[in-house]
Amino acid sequence: MAHRTTWLITIALTFALLFLVLIDESAATIEPKAPNFQYFERPRYRYPYYDENGRGKLLYGYGGPQLYQYKTYTPLEGIH
Repeated sequence: MAHRTTWLITIALTFALLFLVLIDESAATIEPKAPNFQYFERPRYRYPYYDENGRGKLLYGYGGPQLYQYKTYTPLEGIH
């Protein structure tokens, strides 16, 4: 009987340790995705333009001072 209890305790501790390691690694890998690019590189995402009153315009930019106009509109894909 003592051998069986020792075996069950060993299995329980192994699963507990494995669970704690998995939780620790999953918490370490979750990070927010912030734009990470150099000043001379074009970022992956286009940002819409809003003026100082909060009204949106049909312009987009990449975080710099330059603004670009959207070229085409299709009902399926929208403005791009």
